[in-house]
Amino acid sequence: MLRWCTWLSGVLLIAVAIAGVPSLPIVESYVGGSAIHGGYIKDGRYFVDPGHGRPSEEVSEAAWRTVYWVELLWPFSALVPGFIGGFLMLHGLGPNWKPPPAPPKEMPPSVLRACLVSGVSTVLASLLFWKVVGIPWARMLFGWIVFCISTGWVSWSYTRWLRRTADVGPAEASNRGGIG
Repeated sequence: MLRWCTWLSGVLLIAVAIAGVPSLPIVESYVGGSAIHGGYIKDGRYFVDPGHGRPSEEVSEAAWRTVYWVELLWPFSALVPGFIGGFLMLHGLGPNWKPPPAPPKEMPPSVLRACLVSGVSTVLASLLFWKVVGIPWARMLFGWIVFCISTGWVSWSYTRWLRRTADVGPAEASNRGGIG
């Protein structure tokens, strides 16, 4: 039970790390620019740099400080939970875990189709959401969610295929359209 709780804690920390990855571009897009890269304080007024040669924009002190701290602490919001989560997941597997099977020389066609479908659906869903909503930070968040779901689907289908071919053996896998 303790190992299962350790493994589950690791999974949750990795989920927190994945959720923290898009926070920086979403906050910068919402406020209008960066506080660290070109942002400044002048005469008690706070400015962020939107980049791409555009002039600096004035924002409130609270918005500037929020962007500043999000930019400053962003690596820790993804890296620290990700590394700790990976350690907890590996520790939670215990001493009897089996290593994954050797990867095939060629990807199976079903996984290649899943990659193509997930990539196209991520782009199309993000473009559709951008046309409907029109808010850049919402489009980034929606695109990140769709990307995570489609990547999870591709990873699941690939590992499922690996488990099925490892259980059956290479000769039977070639009859199913796998490697052989």
